Amino acid sequence: MARTVETVIIGGIVKIRPAGTGLPFRDAGLVSTCTQATETQEITLQNTRTPEGGNFDKKTRITAVTLAMNFREFNTENIAANLWANVNDVPSAAVTEEEHLAQVGRTIVLDKMPLTITEVVDAETGLVTFDEDDDFRITGSGIEVLEGSALATAIGSAEDYGLKVSYTCAAFDEIEALTNSSAEFEIILEGQNGAGTQLRINPRFWRCKFAPAESLDWLGTDDFMGMTVAVEVLADDTRGVGKSAYMKIQKEKPAA
Repeated sequence: MARTVETVIIGGIVKIRPAGTGLPFRDAGLVSTCTQATETQEITLQNTRTPEGGNFDKKTRITAVTLAMNFREFNTENIAANLWANVNDVPSAAVTEEEHLAQVGRTIVLDKMPLTITEVVDAETGLVTFDEDDDFRITGSGIEVLEGSALATAIGSAEDYGLKVSYTCAAFDEIEALTNSSAEFEIILEGQNGAGTQLRINPRFWRCKFAPAESLDWLGTDDFMGMTVAVEVLADDTRGVGKSAYMKIQKEKPAA
């Protein structure tokens, strides 16, 4: 019988759900790396029965099981999990007469992400109307007063010139980072071996705690952004006798 070659090159889909819930798993999107490591502590007993020394016995304990993961898709659920965040779903809606101070050539950041500007008037009387593209332009977060415009003239050198801005906001997620401790998740990798047997292999980790993302490159055009996260796999004491408290692997067999 010919020997089966079992080299491995794995691609796969990482799926996540809240630990211990029995809920369906969600697709976490593209994850570039999912590297498991096992940390151990060795306890040795020195052999004093002979002058040559050495060890009489040794015990190895597992101190931690970890995953190093790099999430490459910034869906809201990934951001919330990796930044310990609360999420507020903000619908598109009309906002009326939101008041702000204005200065020439500087950005007035609105309370909500603007989609379209309905009206901009002076805050003192509400009678002077200013026009988009003539007096101001919309930016990603608000409006910017244009130099040489009627609005710029009205502002002059004042540092407390007020505007009332009415607008329609976009629908967006407002993500409040680092507002809670990490939730626990169950992770499964639906893996496909591209070498060897070319069959499936599914590692599954029962209780996973995410550390906050190590870094976020908010500005960069040389590479796709990623969230590199350290994950600790905790023991699940509900697994029972003869079952791993940390993980299991389902590995598809070749046809006989």
